[in-house]
Amino acid sequence: MDHKIIFRELLTDLKNAADKQSGVISKAEVHEILKNMPLEEEHFSFIYQYLSSLSIQVVDSKEEVLEQPELGGQKSLSLYIEELAGLTEPLSENEQRLMRDAMQGDEEARQHLIESYLPLICEIAGSYEGTDVLPEDLIQEGNLGLLTAMKEIAGMESPAACRAHIVNCINRAMEQAIGQSQEKRQLDEGIVSRVNHLNEAVHNLERDLEHKVSAEELSAYLEMPLSEIRDLLRMSGDQIELEGNEKNQ
Repeated sequence: MDHKIIFRELLTDLKNAADKQSGVISKAEVHEILKNMPLEEEHFSFIYQYLSSLSIQVVDSKEEVLEQPELGGQKSLSLYIEELAGLTEPLSENEQRLMRDAMQGDEEARQHLIESYLPLICEIAGSYEGTDVLPEDLIQEGNLGLLTAMKEIAGMESPAACRAHIVNCINRAMEQAIGQSQEKRQLDEGIVSRVNHLNEAVHNLERDLEHKVSAEELSAYLEMPLSEIRDLLRMSGDQIELEGNEKNQ
């Protein structure tokens, strides 16, 4: 499986683990969940920033997790957006200086920029309303795009180019997630359509032959390879029964 897909799934696992602990997770737990990924310590710094952007607190030890008070459930998206709005003032003339400092490796400036762009990620996610992907998931993808961009800004030609790169990375991450979701939906719909077509052919052939048909008869009737017939039967579960194949094995 693609490392990017695995990494996204593991980040979801991190979020789920933190949700079960009232939005808190220890660094040891983060390392344990990501132990099979080829990550260095600098990567974990960005991961901690990403978790922070989801209002997840990263603490040094498991004991600190147990000491955290119960927060009464997961925060809603609207509350998350409201909290992000208060993290920093809207980008102003300071952005040029922050961009230059971040491009030169200033970690404090980079963190300030990350916080500054979080409300924009929520706005961009809102602009994709009506897609197959939930706003919360788009925000997660946008956060990943932001963190990726922040690792790539060193040596860029100007703050303006840096800002364009950040916004492009955020948009691209969301659009890729939407594209993958649409591809999966189309694939699922295609499989359903083919299974329905096969089911209809079974009924028609049984009506004409007046007996339960076999996979071989169906293959000849549809001029479809027997292997493809059997694949569709497996996809249909127990929806379609053929002679000698009642359990679709």
